[in-house]
Amino acid sequence: MKFTIKVLLILLLKAIFCLGQETESNCIQNNVISLQSDILGQARNVKILLPEGYTQNQKYPVLYITDANYNFEVASFYLSQLAKSNVVPKSILVGVTQQNRYEELDPFWSEKGKQFKDFLFKELVPHISATYSTSGFNAIIGHSDGAEYNHLLMIQKDNPFRGFINMSENLNTDVTQEIANYFKTYNGKKVFCFVASATYDSPDRIAAGKAIQQVYSSNPNNKIAFQNKLYNADHQTIVAKSLLDGITYIFKDYRELTQYNGFKDYAANYKTNINNCYGFMPDANEDDIDYFFGKILDDKDVTMYEYIVAYATENNIFQISSYNRSWHYFYMGEHEKSVAQWNKTIDDMEDTSPKVFYYNFEKAIISYQKLNNPKGAITFLEASKKILPQYTLEFNYFIAKVALEHNIQKTKAKRNIKYCEQNYYDNKYFNKEDLIKLKSEL
Repeated sequence: MKFTIKVLLILLLKAIFCLGQETESNCIQNNVISLQSDILGQARNVKILLPEGYTQNQKYPVLYITDANYNFEVASFYLSQLAKSNVVPKSILVGVTQQNRYEELDPFWSEKGKQFKDFLFKELVPHISATYSTSGFNAIIGHSDGAEYNHLLMIQKDNPFRGFINMSENLNTDVTQEIANYFKTYNGKKVFCFVASATYDSPDRIAAGKAIQQVYSSNPNNKIAFQNKLYNADHQTIVAKSLLDGITYIFKDYRELTQYNGFKDYAANYKTNINNCYGFMPDANEDDIDYFFGKILDDKDVTMYEYIVAYATENNIFQISSYNRSWHYFYMGEHEKSVAQWNKTIDDMEDTSPKVFYYNFEKAIISYQKLNNPKGAITFLEASKKILPQYTLEFNYFIAKVALEHNIQKTKAKRNIKYCEQNYYDNKYFNKEDLIKLKSEL
C-alpha cells in the first residue's frame, strides 16, 4: 500500500511539474541520458533536469539525487519552484537510478558500494561538468541507505560534493569518529549538511541524526553549516516533508542579506561571496535592494539613500521616478529635495499615474510650507493645474487656501474660491463646509 501511494504521489507531482511550465519545451528539459560506465561495466540511465532558460553563458550549481527511480520527480518539482521564486539559484538536477540499491548504496561500504562511489566521483560528476555549464558547486541528496551513504561520501578525500541532504540517517557503520575528524579539520570552501529525521521512523535512525548533530556541536567549524531537523513523518513521507527545507538549506547563503553591514557592504561583497561559495556571479536583484531600502528610509539616511538610488540606476536594476523620489525625500524630512522632485514630476508626468499624483500632491504643499515658501506652493499648484486640468477644482482650492493662510495674492484666492463654488463636486480634499469656512477668511 505504501508503494502504491508513493507511486501515485510521484505521478501527481510529475503532472503538476509539467503543467507548471510555460511551454512544452520546458518540460522536455527533463530528459534521460545513457552514460556508459567502465567502472560499473554497463550503461547507466541518468535523469537530467536543466533549469528554465538554461544557457551555456551562465554557470549552474548541480544537485545529484540517488534513488532517482522514486525521488527525482519530487526533487525536480521543489527545485524548479524554489528557483522560479528566486529562493535558490537556478540549478541542474541529476538523478541517478539504482539497479541494486542495497549493493550500490551499501552503508557497510562493501566493494560494490565503493565501486558506485568511484562511478559518482570519477565518471558521473566529471561527465556532467564537461557536458553542461556547471559552477563547481555540487550537492547530493539521499534517503535512507542513501542518506547514510552520503556521509560516507562526505568523509572521502576526493569527495566532489559540498552540499549534503540526508533524509532518515543511520549509523549502521559507526563512522562518528571519522565524521568528527572531518568536521574538525575541514578547511576548504564552505560545506552545507542537512539531516532530516522522522518521528515515526525507527529509533536508531532518530538517534543517528542526534548523534551526528552532537558530533558537529562538539567540533564546530565555520567552514561547515550543519542543521538537523525532526519532522512529524515516517520513513517514506520524510522525503516529501523535508526535501524542500533541505534544498533551501544548502543554498542558505544565497540572498542571505542579514550578514551584511548595510547596503555598501552588500554592494561591495555580495557577488564575490556568492561566486566564492556557489561558483557563479548572481545578477543584481531588485528584491535584495528593497530589503535595504526600507531601513534606509526609516533611518532617514539621505546619503545612503542617494547611494542606493545611484547604484540601482547605474546597474540598470530599476529606475526610481521623480514622484517616488519626492515621496522618499518627504518621508526623510528633506523638504527642499522633495519639492524639487515634485516639480520634476510635473515636467515628466508620463512616468506617473495622474491618480497617484492627485492622491499625494498635498505632501508637496506641506513641504513648501515647511520651507516657508507659500509662493512656491502656489506656483507648483498652477503648474499642476495645467498638466492635469481634470483636477482644477482641487488645485484651485489649495491655491486659495495657501494664499489666505499666508495673507498673499488675495485677488487670486477670491477668484479661485468663486470657481470652486460654481464647479463644486464631491472630492477627496474638501467639502462645501470647508469652502464656506475658507471664503469667510477673505
